[in-house]
Amino acid sequence: MMWMLIVVLGMCGGHATGWTYHASTNTMNWTMAREWCWINNHTDMVVIQNQEENNYLLTILPDRTGSPYYWIGIKKINGNWTWVGTNGTWVGNSSWAPNEPNNKLGEECVEMYVNKGNSENNGKWNDDMCSNLKYSLCYRGEGLNHCFFSFSFKGHQ
Repeated sequence: MMWMLIVVLGMCGGHATGWTYHASTNTMNWTMAREWCWINNHTDMVVIQNQEENNYLLTILPDRTGSPYYWIGIKKINGNWTWVGTNGTWVGNSSWAPNEPNNKLGEECVEMYVNKGNSENNGKWNDDMCSNLKYSLCYRGEGLNHCFFSFSFKGHQ
């Protein structure tokens, strides 16, 4: 079953611009997840700007109890957590799961946990090895500007 959610928060200049979110239906490593975004004409892996956006993503992503992990576009680069594509460094302290990031050797990519049955970790982040398999979470920029924000998610359930 195909479903889509669109939330429109504003307009500017009489035309709609913004971004949309897209998730893969198969799991892959972090590098392949980023390539999946590009191959499917998405801008890049999702770059979460603030806690409100993190919470919003949690409400629109399918609940996955078997493998509830999504790669997001943050990676450890030169010892710092950095958002790919933007080089932003916002790392929400309330977004990490308890005792994360634990910075274990080789854990340089970040996953978002989506399982509404686990309220303690639902929507939280974990650093993990980039070679592990997760779903890809991407965004597509569509004429971005500072006076319009649009969020939508299309997926299969």
